Amino acid sequence: MNVEFLEALEEMAKEEGLEREELYEAVKKGLAVAYQEEFGPVQELSVEIDRSSGDITIVADGKVVDFDLSRLGRIATRRAEETIRREILKRRRQVLYDRYRTRIGEILNGSVHRFEGRNVWLNLGKAEALLPADERIPGEHYRPGQTLRTYLYRVEETQGDPRILVSRAHPGFVRKLLELEVPEIENGLIEIVEVAREPGVRTKVAVRALVPELDPVGTCVGSSGARVREVVKELSGEKVDIIRWSDDVRELIQNSLEPARVLEIELDEANKKAVVLVPDSELSLAIGKGGQNVRLTAKLTGYDIDITSPEERERGREEKRSPEVAEPAEG
Repeated sequence: MNVEFLEALEEMAKEEGLEREELYEAVKKGLAVAYQEEFGPVQELSVEIDRSSGDITIVADGKVVDFDLSRLGRIATRRAEETIRREILKRRRQVLYDRYRTRIGEILNGSVHRFEGRNVWLNLGKAEALLPADERIPGEHYRPGQTLRTYLYRVEETQGDPRILVSRAHPGFVRKLLELEVPEIENGLIEIVEVAREPGVRTKVAVRALVPELDPVGTCVGSSGARVREVVKELSGEKVDIIRWSDDVRELIQNSLEPARVLEIELDEANKKAVVLVPDSELSLAIGKGGQNVRLTAKLTGYDIDITSPEERERGREEKRSPEVAEPAEG
């Protein structure tokens, strides 16, 4: 009977993803509680279980007892089961927390399980992950059972199962997707230096080669744009610009604003500000729809950027030089 009991518990532990030793520790606690429920409290109590035979030895206040589960009454048996299940549940939660905490920064695959308002819960198999409303890509709609790729960005301990938080809007999601499509990144030949993102709209990824013979932009874009196209597809059409990183802020700004031509850049390094001059005909191209291009360039470089043209600047100067028209005096 002891062997059958332990086999059943080991099967339970396997289903819960626990190690064998963790299971035995849980069983020992349960048996200690059951023994005292059946035979009364003791000062010192230890439980040993033979891993091959299932024989249970209890030392109670220095007295060695060969223990058989069949000696337990109904109440003691129930107490043992409750304690063991509680210990297994606690250990299972710790295992889940440790497992997913070490995977922060990775991409997880899960299926849409349920909805809470605009929050989405994903089934990961042994656990659930929460895709909060503000971590969704704007405009995306999900259906039950749909498989989603997400980016694991935080794991929180709770009184119950750990809270596993995932995102499709995080800049790290684009970074990891690109790593999957570009082996040269995984192999350490190309580095993603910075990612600036407006989810659902546009992302700029600054890359550099760590070996001189590689073109980092062309390698990441791929033949006929095949590599970056796969990333865009996963992002539901969000535009992804791959740009060449430079430690020279002027060059980095220029690279980020392409294809708009940059005529001149005035830097205020102390205040992290830049005034960028572009041709008047390319002003709207440089700024981007709704200002997205200049905002992403600012995020990428860490500079507050003002884009203007020589014509626009001259108009501003003329307005400042023009004398104010005095209103005629009354009477």
